[in-house]
Amino acid sequence: MKKFEDILVQCIDDIKAGRSSIEDCLDRYPSMRERLEPLLRIALGIREPPDVKPSAAFKVKARVWLMDQIHGRQAVTKRPWSRYDSQTKPTSYVRRFSMAGVVLAIVLVLCAAGGSTVYAAQDSLPGDALYPVKLGTEQVIMILPGDDVAKADRALSFAERRVREMEALAEKGRSQDLELAVEKYGYALKMTMAAMGRARNGGLVAGNVTARVAETMATHLYRLDMLGDIVPDAAKSAIARARETAERGRQNALAALANDNAVRAAEMNLAAMLGRLNRVRAKVQDGEALQIALQQFEDMAGFGQEISQITEETGLNIAEVAELVTEATSMHLEVLAELYEEVPEQAKKAIEQAMEQSFRGYERMMMVLERTGVEDSELPVIPEEIRQRMEDILGWTNAPKAGIPTGGSPGQSCPCCGGR
Repeated sequence: MKKFEDILVQCIDDIKAGRSSIEDCLDRYPSMRERLEPLLRIALGIREPPDVKPSAAFKVKARVWLMDQIHGRQAVTKRPWSRYDSQTKPTSYVRRFSMAGVVLAIVLVLCAAGGSTVYAAQDSLPGDALYPVKLGTEQVIMILPGDDVAKADRALSFAERRVREMEALAEKGRSQDLELAVEKYGYALKMTMAAMGRARNGGLVAGNVTARVAETMATHLYRLDMLGDIVPDAAKSAIARARETAERGRQNALAALANDNAVRAAEMNLAAMLGRLNRVRAKVQDGEALQIALQQFEDMAGFGQEISQITEETGLNIAEVAELVTEATSMHLEVLAELYEEVPEQAKKAIEQAMEQSFRGYERMMMVLERTGVEDSELPVIPEEIRQRMEDILGWTNAPKAGIPTGGSPGQSCPCCGGR
């Protein structure tokens, strides 16, 4: 599949050569219409400048100004962000001034170097001379017309670019430039979350965009795992930070989605948890990667509880969410039991902790189902063979068939019922 930048350049060339019209190009790529149309009209609106050659000093000053404006804007917007603080942004005065400077500086550079510079910059990577031009172009795209849902989509596409850049840098052995790509990845996600938050606060239908963000972040986690496996040890910390950023973004988006569509949010989180278990299976003999994946599984399980709490607060579809969680827990426990036999001895404790957390989540959802009036005969029950395996691993005895113990020491009877 062609990259967006290649499609844009091809369309511009075809239109200028008379082979296509703007509408022809937009009809060929309907899924990209919203992003493609404004850029085509801007690019085609640029006329060839008169044959005036700027001085070498002017070129240098224009480029220096561009760098100063871009880096100056980054400096004032570099702030910590958290899951529920997506509205953090610089003061409106500084933001307007910085953006105006970036736009004007880019115009100057394009006049000095020719319009082809911006196209050539689209394939640049962190550390390349034209990379700041690529970032500056993205800033211009962010101020093009469109509501906050559209702006969230644009910013999300820039986050996707950053992951592709990380992959390209790793392939080229340029691990020294990964830090910059990771930094810009975090910045793109900040823009995404801010636009997503404004869309929800402004009453726009944002359920689809929050789901897209969550799905994209889950994909990024998988790709960052692959990168973490191949980069040199010195670069692994940068990839780990990118992975943490992606997970914060995923949870941010799912927390917002849970208020609009709790069932979908729960389904997506449970799928991500299964993905972490698959990662454990793939890295069963890699102690460090295995421990990281197990910790991520536990964190996702803990976040699943937050989704359930949001669902209970809204009072919508709580029984359906509880059923999803209890059914998925049986599958998770079955996988964990299998992994327990495969992992090294030093990792078995982590597997036990993951099992216990899954048990607790199962019981909480069972209580929710009981409160909603589900008959005992209809309550989802962990299969006997899985329940027995859990008892063997955790050292519990005589656990009730429909429930799971919530504490106790190895060799003890079920602490919640005394072995009744």
